[in-house]
Amino acid sequence: MAEMTKDMYGAVGKFGNKTFYQRGGKTIARTITKPKNPKTESQSLGRVLLKAVNKTYSMMKEICNHSFEDYDNSFDCMNKFKRVNLKYLREHTTALLESGQGLDHFYQFAPLQSMKWTPFAAIISEGHLPVVSVGIDASASHKAYVGSPGRTYADFVTAWGLQRGDLVTFITVQKRESKYATEIARIVLNPSNADGSDAPMSTEIVNSEGEFPCPDRMDQLNFSTFAFDTDRFNFVLGRGGDVVAAGIIISREDMSGNWLRSNCQLMLNEAGFGSDLCSLAKAVEYSYKTPEINVESEYYLNNADSEP
Repeated sequence: MAEMTKDMYGAVGKFGNKTFYQRGGKTIARTITKPKNPKTESQSLGRVLLKAVNKTYSMMKEICNHSFEDYDNSFDCMNKFKRVNLKYLREHTTALLESGQGLDHFYQFAPLQSMKWTPFAAIISEGHLPVVSVGIDASASHKAYVGSPGRTYADFVTAWGLQRGDLVTFITVQKRESKYATEIARIVLNPSNADGSDAPMSTEIVNSEGEFPCPDRMDQLNFSTFAFDTDRFNFVLGRGGDVVAAGIIISREDMSGNWLRSNCQLMLNEAGFGSDLCSLAKAVEYSYKTPEINVESEYYLNNADSEP
């Protein structure tokens, strides 16, 4: 990536093997790499992983375009998401290959020619707030849950290190009829009673006193369900389905108006995938057999040579 000279100011679009865009009042150019597309296992593996990262960001853009602390620009957040997740996938596949274990049991993926989304244990937020650990019941119910410290706001505030005004965002990837969908629900820790200490973490979405606000993307009720079960606090979002992955992000606005976040990597429920996706080894094998694949745009997205 390079800043252009004065005569190129204002340039936007593609010219030759360069693409130009404006950022922060500057004209930036990037070189578009057109690989020769050798049909090697290494090339296919890289493209399968890159496809998984790009598609996951697309499906979770609503939350991941602002969930990285210190990155308040959606373009910067997108690049950050793709960098950290591609690094995560590459490191894990490299470690497996070097250990001689192979890739057969490394999550589930889709070949390049498939239009299916490939959910994986993606890193969806980074920051300095306390992490909330999530579990998934791999039995027939496939529910996501957190350990319950009690049944009131005060119990959760103490256990999770929360403050009044914090946002608790629940995220699930749920499978319904062989399709994967991202669902989001948010609790604002600002109940209507005097101090919030006795407000229940209700099994209702919003009770008659509005103690448990849980808006969806359009600030409408999204039929999410939250329920206590012995020492668990279960959550199933949207219209339900088998929970394939889940996570919780804590968000807090500081005195300067900046948003702090917690680290969150999706917990993966491998039992929820079924036969529509295949092992990474199979995805690479099938992609290797594909005669021609246009990967210019995918490689371009990974072609930045500096931090934003």
